[in-house]
Amino acid sequence: MEIVYQKELETFSDDYFKDLNLNIEEDIFLNELISIGETKEKLIDDINTSLKDWTYDRLGVLEGSILLLSFRELLEFKDIPIKVTIDEWVEITKEYCGEEAKKLINGVLNNFKNKLLGEKVREE
Repeated sequence: MEIVYQKELETFSDDYFKDLNLNIEEDIFLNELISIGETKEKLIDDINTSLKDWTYDRLGVLEGSILLLSFRELLEFKDIPIKVTIDEWVEITKEYCGEEAKKLINGVLNNFKNKLLGEKVREE
């Protein structure tokens, strides 16, 4: 979470990884998850579609970062159950942003989940 936040603020340094002491599997997962790069615009389009009466640009940096990561996880890591992904990101939101943001993120993720299930991109 902190890495994406730093990337959004353009203050990220590769030295940050050295301090985490990750095992190889954690390192691979983290690198795949945060390498949003070229898919960012598509993710933002998906986020905007899932927001009701709101846009990505109006979100705070933390909320936007949480949605980018969670949408990427829902799309790219299909071996992780949808419910697990949503529950984890809602808890992260609660920890970093508070109760109101938690409600927003939960609603947006559930809207996206319904879209993915409806389009048969994911199974529950």
